[in-house]
Amino acid sequence: MSDMPSSRSTPHRNPEWSKSLFTVVSIVVGLAAVVALFWQRQIGDAWSSAFGAHNVKTGTTYVFQYDYGFHPRHITWRVGDRVTISLHNQSPTHYHEMMIGRSFDDTPSAFGPIHTQFEQDFWDGVHVTMSHAYKVDNFVPNKAIVDYAGPKPLVTEGGNFSPTLQPGGSLDLTFTVPNKPGNWEYGCFVQQFMHYVAGMHGTITILPAKT
Repeated sequence: MSDMPSSRSTPHRNPEWSKSLFTVVSIVVGLAAVVALFWQRQIGDAWSSAFGAHNVKTGTTYVFQYDYGFHPRHITWRVGDRVTISLHNQSPTHYHEMMIGRSFDDTPSAFGPIHTQFEQDFWDGVHVTMSHAYKVDNFVPNKAIVDYAGPKPLVTEGGNFSPTLQPGGSLDLTFTVPNKPGNWEYGCFVQQFMHYVAGMHGTITILPAKT
């Protein structure tokens, strides 16, 4: 019997090379996920800019919160229409809120003024019904006239109208679009405006009532 090694012996694997390959693959997969998220946001913004302003929403508008952005990024309503915002926090880890308003209310800090909320609250004087509240961390009604259908969340004072949802939380806000035509903005001001800066904001166009 020959003492020569078999040509079919299993090749020796370099463990360091295997670790390097795993690291490279992990980085590539991570970058691909980031690029996909970036382009998803860009495509969504482009679609909203091209078609959102002409697509008047009635009935229910589903608004999804992500880390860190809203979908859709643009909504168009008409004064007098009955609408519902169905808000869903899709983040598995972060709390998010939704304020609607104009301009900014600034708070001084060592790093300069911080936008803490909108200066003008869209919801002032608006009759709104909150329903299907689930995992709502807290809710600030401010000057809105609120009815609660179902469980009432923790209500706090101070600041603009804003529901803050826990990860996986959701709720519905049903109201008649008030006579406040023009452009408005919605955003998340959690963590001292950092969520807004990271991309958590969008726009609302309110058209005058049909004559």
